[in-house]
Amino acid sequence: MQSDTLDFTIKLLSKCISVKVRRLKKSLLDDIALEGYSDFSSMINYYLAKCLNTYLNQCENSIITNIITPFNTQYYALCISKEEDEHIMIGPFLENPVRGNIVYEIISKLQLSLDYAAKLKLYYQSIPSIDSAEVFEILYTINEHFTKNSELPIVNTLDLSILSKQDSSYDIFVQDINRTSMYKVLEDRYLSEDKLLSYITNGDINRAQNYFEKYPVKIIEFSNSSHSIRGIKNLLLSGNTLFRKASHIGGVPPIYLDELSRKWAKKIEHAASFEALDSFPYEMIRSYCLLTKKYSLPQLSYTVKEAVTFINLNLSSNLTVKKVSSKIGLSSDYLTRLFKKEMGMNIITYINKKRIETSLELLKVTDLSIAEIGDLIGLNNTSYFYTLFKKETGTSPKQYRNSILS
Repeated sequence: MQSDTLDFTIKLLSKCISVKVRRLKKSLLDDIALEGYSDFSSMINYYLAKCLNTYLNQCENSIITNIITPFNTQYYALCISKEEDEHIMIGPFLENPVRGNIVYEIISKLQLSLDYAAKLKLYYQSIPSIDSAEVFEILYTINEHFTKNSELPIVNTLDLSILSKQDSSYDIFVQDINRTSMYKVLEDRYLSEDKLLSYITNGDINRAQNYFEKYPVKIIEFSNSSHSIRGIKNLLLSGNTLFRKASHIGGVPPIYLDELSRKWAKKIEHAASFEALDSFPYEMIRSYCLLTKKYSLPQLSYTVKEAVTFINLNLSSNLTVKKVSSKIGLSSDYLTRLFKKEMGMNIITYINKKRIETSLELLKVTDLSIAEIGDLIGLNNTSYFYTLFKKETGTSPKQYRNSILS
């Protein structure tokens, strides 16, 4: 069953992102000759196989590994089960454009023929670019599904690049084995602190700010140490994921969480210095608290909040009162009365309102067709979608989108 789920996950991801997603098994490397290579393609496979063999010899369950190859291409691998030799791998991808002189440095250090220069340049043009934050989020979600564990997985870096670090266009993260100073400070102060996460869950901005002022994180103080900016970014991205989950527990709808977490992922990745990153921890905490305060539903009972969360997360499915009440473990009549009392509307009215709210966002920020948006929000009957949309907004989806464009 797990194997079938993994196959489906890989097939689905392959259609959703530009980076190659595949299953990794040690047995699959047997076809790649490790004693040498005869052409450009076999050379790339030769060095990739060496990297993957190193990864497979040291990986552990539920650990995500960022693999940096001698060509400075990157892969992320998640060890689902070391015992059953089950891994999922995403890559190759680039985070930054490749400069021309990097090609010649690689040729020199690997003692390759100059004939490979043109082929390497073409190879880099074929490699997609993607923020590592997106890849991490994907693997984090997959790990959570298979392990039923919502804790943030460990991220290791296997750096097998050969470029001089001062000359590289990549800011490579070399793992600090001792986990001291900056990494320890970040982990202790906000990645592992239940108190801070509980403040975000409750949207308690004052307590969160007071807590952060008591245990401040000063990234700038470590700019002259051995810690790399890549390492700090990785930890900030992990913090972004934890803060997002804390807000989700607080009842914030996924569409708002996606918008904020993507914003922070991009800001973190595009930051060029320690100075630029220095204010991010404080700003991230503040922004997630404000989001939770604005969109969560603290006045609701646990039962109704659970029903609302289930509806928000399953808008694309065929939602009925019976389905929602069954998920909550209550009778339909009791949940209907409780929901109406606390929300001021019945369950179906709320479902339809959330679907239209979500469609408004999708009409603003995507190029999806109206029929596709209807499918995403669980209204695959386009005629009914139009009727419901006009009832809620006074206009049609097409007219609304045209007004946005104009």
